[in-house]
Amino acid sequence: MDTGPSGNSVIVLELHPVAHKIADLIDPHLQRQGYELISVEFKQGSRGAMLRLLVDKPGGGISLNDLERLSPVLSDLLDVYDPIESRYLLEVASPGINRPLLKLEHFEAFLGQRVKIRTHMARNGTKSFVGRLSAVTTTGIELEDVVTGHREAFGFEQIGSAHYEHDFDEGKRRPAARQGARG
Repeated sequence: MDTGPSGNSVIVLELHPVAHKIADLIDPHLQRQGYELISVEFKQGSRGAMLRLLVDKPGGGISLNDLERLSPVLSDLLDVYDPIESRYLLEVASPGINRPLLKLEHFEAFLGQRVKIRTHMARNGTKSFVGRLSAVTTTGIELEDVVTGHREAFGFEQIGSAHYEHDFDEGKRRPAARQGARG
């Protein structure tokens, strides 16, 4: 498995160059404080930029108090490194239930689970695929598509974004009542 200098898995999906630079800068600082950087989103707009850092706490989830404490620390850190040339809005947030998958270890952790991926280029007329993550390698994934029932292979370079897709109806489904059964 490809790993970074600290032994953690590397980012396998393509990031905006500024987002990648920021991830490289702040990830070690977050790890030292017991947090994990899940994703960095950077969007440049006409009135400035938006930087969203999705952070979690391994083994227990992140609390609002954690986020409130981390936000000024990360803001100060970014002010020191100054990786963004324009004005920007910083948002530090939880990854939420449908968390993004960005690192190889994220994909491995959700093996067998329902995921949604969006590809850069359309395949069979669509860029969006939902299914069970059936295989993960250092170069890509295999997905058992819920729509077609077919197993589809995707290289990481083909994937624009990936998220765990929580199925809120799982567990609520009941087998159909048998014909002629009496209660």
